[in-house]
Amino acid sequence: MYLRQCIRGGDAEKRDGFILSFRYDVETVEKLKRAIPHTDREWNPETKNWWVSSEYAPQLQELFSNFHALVYAQGRLW
Repeated sequence: MYLRQCIRGGDAEKRDGFILSFRYDVETVEKLKRAIPHTDREWNPETKNWWVSSEYAPQLQELFSNFHALVYAQGRLW
């Protein structure tokens, strides 16, 4: 699965993490929920984005093949 968007950002409590956007896919959502505890992820129905704690970067790398490019490599291009 590929991310449409992944930027660093905080949640409602100002915890560090990533704001993710990806094409809806039931299997991917279930994998995300299994990999990340509910206390460290949050769905925003208004923006249709997920927030995931930065502690789970390795799990996000496993779930999304372009995670590293969007988060780390993209910043070096500008």
